[in-house]
Amino acid sequence: MARFDPNTYPDRLAFEAHAHRIRAEEIGKAFSAAAAWLNAWQHETTSHLRKLATSVATHSHRHSTH
Repeated sequence: MARFDPNTYPDRLAFEAHAHRIRAEEIGKAFSAAAAWLNAWQHETTSHLRKLATSVATHSHRHSTH
């Protein structure tokens, strides 16, 4: 709580409520960033797996020249 000047909030409850709001906003931003990263990672992984599956399916259906 060193970021706040106690003289700005002489009422302890108001001070703690303000600190709680700021903390909740920071946690919300962190979770939003983590969710966005996870979505991007999932999309990228799905794309790679789809390409791999297509490649494997293409190779396994080719007829041998022997």
